Amino acid sequence: MDIFRYIVRFLYKIRWYLVILPMIALIVAWFLTRNMEHVYSTDTTIYTGMITGYNFEGGSGSFSGNAQTNINNLIHIIQTNNTLHEVSLRLFARCMINGNRQKDNNYISAEHFRALEDRVPQEVRGLIIKNGNDREEKTYNRLLAYEKASPNNYLTGILKDHPYFGIVKINERLKPNKIEGTDIINISYTANDPGICYNTVDILNRVFAKQYQQLRLGETTNVIEFFRKELQKLKGALDKAEQNLIAYNIKYGIINYGEQTKQLTVLESQYQAAHNQNDRNLATSQALLDYLERQMGDRAAVLRSNVEFTNMVREISRLQSRIANLKLMSSENGGNDPEALEELGKAEQELEKATKKVKELTGVIEANTYVPGTSVKANDLSQKWLEQILLLEQTKAEQSMQDLMKQDLDRQYKHYSPIGATLDRKVRKITFIEGNFMEMMRSLNTARMRQKNLLMATATLRVLNPPTFPMTALSTNRPMIILGAFMITFILTALWFFMIEMLDRTLRDRMRSERITEIPVLGCYPRESTLRYRRFNKTINDMALRQLSKTLLPYFKEGQQNVLNLISTDASNGKSYIAQELENYWVSIGLRVRRLTYDEDFLAEDSRYVMAKDVTDLCPDIQPDEIAIVEYPNLDDNTISTALLNSGTINLMVTRANRTWKDIDQKALKELESRLDDKNKLFMYLTEASRYAVEEFVGQLPPYTKFNNFVYRMSQLGLTAVENNHAK
Repeated sequence: MDIFRYIVRFLYKIRWYLVILPMIALIVAWFLTRNMEHVYSTDTTIYTGMITGYNFEGGSGSFSGNAQTNINNLIHIIQTNNTLHEVSLRLFARCMINGNRQKDNNYISAEHFRALEDRVPQEVRGLIIKNGNDREEKTYNRLLAYEKASPNNYLTGILKDHPYFGIVKINERLKPNKIEGTDIINISYTANDPGICYNTVDILNRVFAKQYQQLRLGETTNVIEFFRKELQKLKGALDKAEQNLIAYNIKYGIINYGEQTKQLTVLESQYQAAHNQNDRNLATSQALLDYLERQMGDRAAVLRSNVEFTNMVREISRLQSRIANLKLMSSENGGNDPEALEELGKAEQELEKATKKVKELTGVIEANTYVPGTSVKANDLSQKWLEQILLLEQTKAEQSMQDLMKQDLDRQYKHYSPIGATLDRKVRKITFIEGNFMEMMRSLNTARMRQKNLLMATATLRVLNPPTFPMTALSTNRPMIILGAFMITFILTALWFFMIEMLDRTLRDRMRSERITEIPVLGCYPRESTLRYRRFNKTINDMALRQLSKTLLPYFKEGQQNVLNLISTDASNGKSYIAQELENYWVSIGLRVRRLTYDEDFLAEDSRYVMAKDVTDLCPDIQPDEIAIVEYPNLDDNTISTALLNSGTINLMVTRANRTWKDIDQKALKELESRLDDKNKLFMYLTEASRYAVEEFVGQLPPYTKFNNFVYRMSQLGLTAVENNHAK
């Protein structure tokens, strides 16, 4: 509770500082903010569709991937330098085209336009097109072409640090945020010009959507172009490979290599079967012919020697060779050649006629004759011999055709064998190119689908709430600035004095003295008032003196020598005055008092004082019933014997309340305390104390006005008390 009262008293002591300094700060803040500019704000909301939209690629959201990441990317695109650069240039162009020096409009106020136009150089003004269609777009293109990365370029300068057109300044006042739980973005912007505020957001709505579309479509446009070029290359390579294959097939007569080689294999099989059969027929016919010739004897030679017979056998052999050749040609052509079939028919008819003639001739030669030694007629035997002759010739003709067929098969094998490997290589090449072509086609279709999806996604960027022109300014924080200036000054003032209070080693009052010296304070004696309370000085002094007397007397006991030792660390602390006033007061109330003062009643450097063990050594004639008030010399220059200190009833350290308690003072006090047997005999007494320090011991001091009564009651925490007119 003492600490709380101390804080209250501390604040009361610096009350005028806590009132005057904050009020000065408040007035200064009010004066400085009297022309505080007004701030306007507008906002817009944009639907992105990145969470709830539809896309061709499947899944929710108009984009594939993480929807939150896509929205964050969109917000970052809004804040990129590229986007804000275009917004800044377009805003500058719009303001220069539509600004009016005399009248505020929806683009820029007249005051701000005058300030802007006065600083724009003439060469930049010449770029502004104020009439015609698309004047804003044309002006923007001119400004964009004029802008150069140079410190002397005007546009570079305003894009850097102009309050309206500076990229950094725009970014600082631009606040894009995603509305929680939705895929909607809210963009707010503040400026001290309502036209600038509105037009900045209006231009931003168009620019960032275009920037976002270009960025996202640029990803697929380049990919599509790459796939298209690669597809053209592959198509050319595929056409070239196919044309090469066609030319190769034409060159080597390939229609269907598989079927052709299959037919060749069939022909080979047929040839082997026919060849084997022909060999058997030839052997059989030759054996039978030899047998018949042995049976016929000389008749066979007779027949062979017949010229007509021989010529007819040769004709039959020729016809059989021709028939075999025609049959081979017919089989190679699939039996569908009408001319070959007609020739074959004619040849067979001729063979039949020739065979008939040769049989008739043989019959004539061997008419009804028998071969001797046999039971068979010679004509029959000759006929059988003739048949074997004809069969043998037929077999030889067929064998001759088979040999030709074998040569043809060998030739075809040699022809088709390398073609197969080459065709496989060419087909593999075509298949490889075709696979790449199809894969590239699928990639191209995927990229086009992606592009369509992005077109659909960017189409979902819709301005739900377009920006509105701000008609009224936002409420300024001027009251908070003024109040903040007052409160900060109040707190800093209190902290400053509190720091001084903590560091200050001035004794001042009971609480500070006890905190610094760690010795209890017995009382305080007031300093003389010179103005306001001057007429109450005598009354206040008497009150302090009576309080000191009232506090000291209970320590004195009857029947012993009562000694009051008055001590100080240095001079001019009021020991003599206090001793004299106490003496006078106690004498006035009938007490016997003896006051002993150094340099008057004893010498500080006298051996009698230095070696004194009792007050009687200083004053031998002192009576036991007398109260001895002993005023000792300063501790800084002299010493006091331990016996004298312990013989004192009360040891009172007298010091001024408005002095600094130095380290040497504290050292002397602690040394003095250490020599006391009873440390409860040592007390502090403050002189030259303030009113509130004295009131802590004597109660309320005069005058007793209502205000003083109230202040005193509050200092004593009598918050709800009702005091008498004379409150103590």
